[in-house]
Amino acid sequence: MTTFQDLDEFFDDSLRLPVGGKSYVIPAPDAEVGLLCQRLMHASLQAERGVAVDDPKLTELAEVVLGDDEERDLYQRILGPVWNELHADAVTWPRIQHVGATALVWVAAGKEAAAKIWASGGLGEAPAPNRATRRATAAAATSTRSRGSATTTSRATGSRSRKAAPSRGTTS
Repeated sequence: MTTFQDLDEFFDDSLRLPVGGKSYVIPAPDAEVGLLCQRLMHASLQAERGVAVDDPKLTELAEVVLGDDEERDLYQRILGPVWNELHADAVTWPRIQHVGATALVWVAAGKEAAAKIWASGGLGEAPAPNRATRRATAAAATSTRSRGSATTTSRATGSRSRKAAPSRGTTS
């Protein structure tokens, strides 16, 4: 009979990122946030490549432009208690964005992909961190189902329950 070692004895499901001489430990998100990150990353990568996304929900996610409030909300959800810790330590917004983008890629694609994002400063070879992350995270705050809903429903054709944020005139 095969026995398995307790997962807690060898599996680290957190991400440690050093910022300003301090190590921030980002806990693994819950399943809802984890799956959302994977869906968002998939949609953004498809859109970045110009590939049509068959799933209407993913198409909508890929097309929405991320506003500041949605970006902050997504990073809060991904970073968990580290969000407050970064603010308490007066970490600047661009650094928080980089921590958040790295954590998003970690959740969606693993530690190796996140390490590439981290080391590149957001400009490297990994899946277009700034632009793709902004696209990927666009609907994060508004795309999750309410707790009372256990199933999805189709929206009426042509209707949208959320508005895209106005263009900032630059791509980052």
